[in-house]
Amino acid sequence: MSDDSSDLGYSLAVKTCRWEDTPALQPGQVLKDRYLLIKEIGVGGQSKVYKARDLVAYRAGLDNVDVALKLIWDNTDVQKDFVSLVHREARRLRDLAHPNIVRVYDMDQTGALHFMVMELLSGNPLSKVLKQKDQRQLEMQHVQRIVHDVGSALAYSHSKGIVHSDLKPGNIFINDDGSITLIDFNISAPIAPHMREKEESTLKILVRLGAVTPAYASPQQLQGADTCEADDVFSFALLIYLCLAGHRPFGPKNALEAMEAGVRPKRIEHVSSAQWKVLSQALAFEDEERTASIAEFVAGFQLASKQTTTGWLRSHLSWT
Repeated sequence: MSDDSSDLGYSLAVKTCRWEDTPALQPGQVLKDRYLLIKEIGVGGQSKVYKARDLVAYRAGLDNVDVALKLIWDNTDVQKDFVSLVHREARRLRDLAHPNIVRVYDMDQTGALHFMVMELLSGNPLSKVLKQKDQRQLEMQHVQRIVHDVGSALAYSHSKGIVHSDLKPGNIFINDDGSITLIDFNISAPIAPHMREKEESTLKILVRLGAVTPAYASPQQLQGADTCEADDVFSFALLIYLCLAGHRPFGPKNALEAMEAGVRPKRIEHVSSAQWKVLSQALAFEDEERTASIAEFVAGFQLASKQTTTGWLRSHLSWT
């Protein structure tokens, strides 16, 4: 996670934990004789994130000894469902080894304190980057980088049977070196029925917590349908629209409200017809009309962008 105290992508729409009622945590404390707390770098709905030092790695002389610890107190103010979701996130992320997905090293517990040991990132969430931009828009080359990096992460996750389910600017992290990391799989869900049968439905837990982000959810998610790859396609396309236009495609309405009201996304002026065709298809309200996969969306957008660039060069470099 990030060494940045702003939006860390971990804020769920759930009852906030009263941290003053929990045992005090201070820089300098050591958890499990291994993790030295350095400083608090973020607060979520029911969790805190600390920068920490892995003393075992430090004593061994290894590089990258600093980590991020996501801390959750299992007390009367913290809903058991939230603790369950965090353990699921840790288990799933351990199995998702990809350069554009945040790495999770371990999940541990000491007394009532549960903590996830994660990669420490350096940079800012996309939500903060957009706020700093003129008209909250990104340049096309930066949008193309997001399409490539996040698209690659999602395609890999889907190939492993996991849908992210909560794509939004706070869950996409822009690192200082320009690379992009997908974070916060708190409410990710398995695609395959046999995987769902092994655990209580994530959707049922989310309904109890009220944790779905309606502004970026597909109509099907908002209707309570089983999570599938098409939900990530819709949310990813909506996020790309936001980066290009500076606002969401349906104004203040969520996708279900827009569908019921017959509201359609307005074409973005500086986007080519080829790019718009790809983007608008991924924003289709109905699953069967939507782009079939993240891989297809990424390939289509990249091809459309390449055609647009080639056309611009021909029109501006012609001698005749």
